[in-house]
Amino acid sequence: MPNFTVKAAHACAASLALFLLSGCHSSHSSQFSASAQAFPVGVQPFDNYLNEVERYLLEHRAFISDDKAQEMSMNMPFECGTQYRNIGVLLVHGLGDSPYFFRDVANAMCSEGIHVRTILLPGHGSKPGDMLNVSYQQWQTETNHHIRLFSEEVDNLYIGGFSTGANLTTIASFSMAEELDIKGLMHFSPAFKSRFFVSRLAPYIDSLFPWPNVEEEDNPSRYNSTAMPGFAAYQESVNVLQDLFSKSEKEKRALNLPVLMVVAEKDSVVDTSKVAEQFRDNFTHPHKCLLWQGEDEPDVPENTLVMQTMKVPEQRISAASHMSTLFSDKNPLYGTSSDFRICDNGQGSDAEARCKAGEEVWYGPWGFEPDNADEELATNKKDKVYARLTYNPYFDRMVDQLLAFTGKAKVKAFCKTY
Repeated sequence: MPNFTVKAAHACAASLALFLLSGCHSSHSSQFSASAQAFPVGVQPFDNYLNEVERYLLEHRAFISDDKAQEMSMNMPFECGTQYRNIGVLLVHGLGDSPYFFRDVANAMCSEGIHVRTILLPGHGSKPGDMLNVSYQQWQTETNHHIRLFSEEVDNLYIGGFSTGANLTTIASFSMAEELDIKGLMHFSPAFKSRFFVSRLAPYIDSLFPWPNVEEEDNPSRYNSTAMPGFAAYQESVNVLQDLFSKSEKEKRALNLPVLMVVAEKDSVVDTSKVAEQFRDNFTHPHKCLLWQGEDEPDVPENTLVMQTMKVPEQRISAASHMSTLFSDKNPLYGTSSDFRICDNGQGSDAEARCKAGEEVWYGPWGFEPDNADEELATNKKDKVYARLTYNPYFDRMVDQLLAFTGKAKVKAFCKTY
């Protein structure tokens, strides 16, 4: 899910009764217009799919830099570990994002004998305007297609995703897990429920207010601007998933599938307390684990929880962000050696300007506010400039748990602190 979700909610919520969006920006440039040609869907085999997507992106992507090869590589679907058949993992990205979000995780798993495959959801990778024509059903159908396709190529299939991608793969598992013998779910910042009431109206106002906000496009791996139809498609995935959870509870038929979730407690986008609750109640298989990046322990069984503090002052980290779960500190774009910063962080224009000017920054989620109980941090926050945290200081430990989850154990016990 993109950065705009939080910003649009705050910027637009006050604009109309119940939250009119009339005060939001719009754009009529070619970058914010939909391509005439439809994104390739339902393509098989996977090699043909890669060729079709590459052809589409080369023709329709609005490049934001002179390094077109790098931008293509970041936005292309990919796979690695193709020589392995025993274990396969299919991963689906979030709203406004790209397959690049899985590069670090995929490389780590492939180096341990796992075949990892990613896809590119329609509307993504080319230009923000292509989000004007997307729908939830389109994304779900494409996700289901690739799950089924990959299931024919590996013996033990795991599926999962980041943010909206976690919703899509969980929904698919309700109807496909038994048929395809899916072994488990891997979720990173699952967006089961938004923190913002404004998101509930998105499916009803997407044609009236297509651009809740427009930002400068400076990130080669994702959109900074997302059209309202994309936001509406995300919200419809939430609605479908919550209906499935509710129905399964009434019918005493919970999702009995192993699951590993990585959740940032202070995630500004997702209602993480609801995610923890549904992890506890709606995923009933005993082989499950919640990697909780925060300070306040959620109400889940102790044997299903790994706590990871995100107060890491030696790295100037105050809290994890929605996106930080996925990236290694060695990532060339989002790691500690990169000059790239996300300074648009809900902290005011002065602090944002200081961040962009290269001042020393602290890291956290969008709009981070210290807990009142942390008096030292609360007192000093006014002197700090914040940028988005874009990497996971526990990345290697997370990979260990992912491998243990699939049976490629590097740790002695799954879901144990070490």
